[in-house]
Amino acid sequence: MNLRNRMGALMMLVLVAVNANQSAFAHAGHDNAPGDAGSEPTSGPITITAEAQRNLNLTVEEANIQTVEKTLTVIGQIEAIPSRSAAVTSRISGRVTALFVTEGQTVKKGQALVEVESRQPGEPPPRVQYASPIDGIVVDRHAALGDTVEPDKHLLEVVDLNDVYAEGRVFEGQIPWVKVGQKTRIVVESYPDKIFAGTVELVAGALDPESRTLRVWIRIPNPDHALRPNMRATLNIITSEADSAIAIPKEAILGDAGHLFVFVQSDTNDLIFERRNVVTGISDDRFTEIVEGVFPSDKIVTTGNYQLQYVTTKAPSQKKGEASAHEEATSNIGTSRSSLVIFMFISFVLGAALARYFSRRRDTASYETNS
Repeated sequence: MNLRNRMGALMMLVLVAVNANQSAFAHAGHDNAPGDAGSEPTSGPITITAEAQRNLNLTVEEANIQTVEKTLTVIGQIEAIPSRSAAVTSRISGRVTALFVTEGQTVKKGQALVEVESRQPGEPPPRVQYASPIDGIVVDRHAALGDTVEPDKHLLEVVDLNDVYAEGRVFEGQIPWVKVGQKTRIVVESYPDKIFAGTVELVAGALDPESRTLRVWIRIPNPDHALRPNMRATLNIITSEADSAIAIPKEAILGDAGHLFVFVQSDTNDLIFERRNVVTGISDDRFTEIVEGVFPSDKIVTTGNYQLQYVTTKAPSQKKGEASAHEEATSNIGTSRSSLVIFMFISFVLGAALARYFSRRRDTASYETNS
């Protein structure tokens, strides 16, 4: 091998040594990247402190054998029942001379609401008072003092809110699931933690030609008048039931479809939790059936479980962990030193070869000059 080829081979060795040296230093002391071996979440029991339990606000509920309902969720709004609404109008033309109620006021049947002065001649002109036709609440007022009044003008509206409707719209493919008499649970934005019970009372006779949806009305008892017209509502219509199913609250289940899991509290220690994979069945708006992974009376974490999944198990021993870290650091240092020695050796050989090469070039040049 001539000197030029030897120099090329030496240069390649130097590059290899440099790359090895940089790799050893770049990764020394770093943890595994996400997805690397060793970065998977621990599968053993999770032990936390009492303080951590309070900070996470952990709550548990027992898994029970119960009836799980399949529901159809529909978006809708609260409306007054037409047969329980009454409009107050005037039979004569004139002007408003007195208003005895304000919007939102509760009134009784026969109570005077508004007074209208007739345009018929007279001194003084005749006046007529109009009373509430039903017990209810004044929900709409279009009259003000001095307003002109015509027989077709709407003055006031009184609504009995002891029962209301929740109107929803179901899509064409969902129509077979909805029937008169089905029980329904209703939630409104104003009371997100309260559930109102209702029953499907009416189903429209035809679909809306534009939206291709069918209107349904659910009657809801409303004795405290918490529900008011035009409130937005979520209607959970119960379409079927599964008897004798192991069920847990929906919020206890974490993960993605096909990789669902829950946290189960230990029977012997309230600070130890086990992560279990589960297979689910039907669900309603509150509970989910568990087909596999949970047994009756298991204590399932329902609040704080999302944060609990990021808590890792403790190492078996702190001293052992420190020893492992020391061994890893020592190994990294040894690797780095070995690479450095190789680099220095090759650099020395390459320097000697270069010196010899240039020495020969000088001798050759001197000989040619003397000749």
